[in-house]
Parts: sequence; C-alpha cells; structure tokens
Amino acid sequence: MINIQNKKILVITSVYPLTDDGRDGAFIRETVVRLQSTGAKFDIFAPAYEACPTHELDGCRVYRFRYCPKLFENLVRDGAPSKLQKQPLYYIPAALYILLGTLQLFWVCWKTKPDLLHVNWPFPHGLMAWPTSKILRIPMVFTFHGTELLLAKKLGFVGHILRWLLPQASVVTANSTFTKGLIESLAQVPVTIIPYGLTIEPKPCPERSPEAIPSLLFVGRLIERKGLKYLLEALPLVLKERPVKLRIAGKGDREAEFKNLCRSLNLNETVEFLGFLSRSALAQEYANCDIFVFPSIVDSKGESEGLGIVAIEALAHQKPVIATANGGIPDIIIGNETGLLVPEKEPTALAQGILQLLSDPQQAAIMGKAGSAHIQKHFSWDLILPQWETVFELSGATKH
Repeated sequence: MINIQNKKILVITSVYPLTDDGRDGAFIRETVVRLQSTGAKFDIFAPAYEACPTHELDGCRVYRFRYCPKLFENLVRDGAPSKLQKQPLYYIPAALYILLGTLQLFWVCWKTKPDLLHVNWPFPHGLMAWPTSKILRIPMVFTFHGTELLLAKKLGFVGHILRWLLPQASVVTANSTFTKGLIESLAQVPVTIIPYGLTIEPKPCPERSPEAIPSLLFVGRLIERKGLKYLLEALPLVLKERPVKLRIAGKGDREAEFKNLCRSLNLNETVEFLGFLSRSALAQEYANCDIFVFPSIVDSKGESEGLGIVAIEALAHQKPVIATANGGIPDIIIGNETGLLVPEKEPTALAQGILQLLSDPQQAAIMGKAGSAHIQKHFSWDLILPQWETVFELSGATKH
C-alpha cells in the first residue's frame, strides 16, 4: 500500500506564489496543497522576488533565498531566458542564483532534514540540489517542464549537465509526451508523465444572447512564446467578416509592444487588456468567452510550450479551443475533436479557425463537450495525485 504520511518533502522551484491569489507557479502550489491530504509535510525553496522574505502559505514554509540586490532580484519574472537574451548582464544574477541558492539550500536542508528533494526545472535546480543530496543523502525527484530541455538544445553545456544529472535522480517525471521525448533524447532513463491539473474551480457558463458580439479569450504571460502577436494580426481578417471582441488576461515584458500593435492595427475598440486576474475572476473569463485561442509558438530562443495549462482550464469550462500544434499542446488538443490545431505564426490560419467555429456554433459546442470529457479522463486530480504519491513513495526516501 502506498503511504507517504509524515514524509517531509522540500519542493525546489523557480516560481511560487507570494500571496493566496498569486499565479506564479500556481500549478506547483495546487499539487502541493492537494497532496497535503496524504499526511506528507511540504515546504518550498524558491527565489526571493525583490527581497521578499520567507513566509507561510497554505501551511507550508516558503523559504525565499536571496541572490542579488533588490533591484536585480527579478531574474525569473517573465522567464530567465528572455532576460538573458535581452540583457547579457543578467548572467551575473544567474550565476549568483546558482551559487547562493546552492549554499542556502544546503543550510535549509541541514536545519529541516527533509526526506526528499522534489526538484522542478532540473537545470539549474538539479545542479543546485546535487551537493546537498550527496552530502546529506537525500534522494531527488526531478520534474521537467520543457524549458530547461529546450535550453539544452541551444546551449551545449546545459545538455552535458543534464546528461550527468539525470542518473542521479531516484525518479524522473515530465509534464507531457513532448517533454518526455526531449528527456529521452538526452539520456536513457525511465520517465513518468504526470501532467498539470486545474488550478481554478470551473464556473457555470452563462446563457449568451444570439445578438451578443462573440468574445475571444487569450490567457498567458505577455511574452514572445505565447504567440499573441499572431492572434492580434489575425483579428483584422476576422473583423472583415464579422465583429468580435478579444480579452487578454496576463502581464509580461511584451505588453507595451502588443498594445502598440493594437493601435497600429486599429484594434483599440476590439481588444481589452485585463492584466493580472484573481483565480475567481479568471474562471469567470473562461466561463464568459465563446472561443479560447492559444497561439503558442517556438520562439527566437527555441522555447515552446511544455504542456499548456490554460488550454486545460478552457476545456474544463467546455470551451472550444484553437491552438497551435506546438510542444505539449497535442496532449490536450486533439485536432477536430477537442479543438482546432492550426500552424504556428500564421494569422490567416488563426482567422480561418476563428471564423469556422463562429459560423458553426454546434461544432464549437461539440468540441467543448468533447474537450471537457478528455480533461476529466486524462487531467483530473483523481488521476494525478495517486501518480505523485507513487513517485514520492518509490523515491527511496526514508522518514526521519
């Protein structure tokens, strides 16, 4: 019988919410919160954001490690690779992140004596955790989200580090079939696929008037990889045929650029930027929209979507999804069944997909219902939590 009761697990991650309504790393937090019912004890080790202190959240101690002066302590906001590409001086905070994080992790583990280190994004966190794991004999579980593996393709030394680290882990997990394939291209190790689950409670969808202007929804960080640029460029093509509204939930380093693009395309009356939303407000946006659009791309750094939790959340609300066949998205969107898959970086294809679903509400409704059933079958917490229990039990940790 699987039992992780009383096991002390330290979750190592680059992102974790600061407050109850925070969305950074919400999928990791949700897993931790739901696994607390097993009797396991979780703490978190994550970087400070601009000198924020160690704090409590959901009964967990969130250890915030300092690695830079406050002004520069924002490396992981909007993604470290984006910052490193834009400003090479960020390599200094990146080096300090690894060095000082390694030292502070050892100190936290020396004091708290966890039974297991759950290492998210094994580059760089596996490198940081390895000395502690070896010296204090604490097993590691590696969880890959995709970004670090795509970085390994671009930077050879990252690939060498991961090839060396992978056999050091007791268990290796991936968030999607796509991510698993990237791991197996580096090293022949067993990989367990455990996807994300919902981080919001689905809300009932209100009845819409036939005269109402159709509403499109985009949710995600406003960064290059999410492909919002191509959705904005598709809108004038859609508007030639029929009126629509686009609501954009999220913030990021490309926000000003996207707002300028809206002005240049005369979309200010069509597009509304909502910024950061609470979990309840975000669920309401999913419930209110007619179509969810997820135009993710392989960006200029070679990054693509590891899985795409926003598509899972949209399908949980029985909404039809138009997405690109990018990264781990095909694990969620089955073309012409749970949604439409279109080529990336092609505004015309996006516009055609939007018009197709708007002109055939019955097809859109069928896709939404099929998507909801797919989510319940493959992405429900009832399936995900026992998988994590098994992984943590098989990790070889011994209870102190």
